[in-house]
Amino acid sequence: MKKVLIAGGLCGTTMLTASQKIEKSCMDKQIPVDIKIHNLWEGAAVTGKGFSVIIEMFPYFDNAQCPVLSGKPFISHTGERELIEQIVTLLQ
Repeated sequence: MKKVLIAGGLCGTTMLTASQKIEKSCMDKQIPVDIKIHNLWEGAAVTGKGFSVIIEMFPYFDNAQCPVLSGKPFISHTGERELIEQIVTLLQ
């Protein structure tokens, strides 16, 4: 099971939508995935370890032990499809 963290601030709906799109793309490729959404404004401490990839809606993670990708395409929708493809590739 691959673990994905989507972390951001007050963009909860955007993070939820991103989660659903990532989950669907992973299901299409038969990649089991567990996606966690974390609001950094409610608490900066992220629980859980062993993430396969982190999607950050604003720059936050400096020394993560996994790939960290900007989630801004989920906000602007520019480059969103390419970002989803990149995430799925990293999870394969």
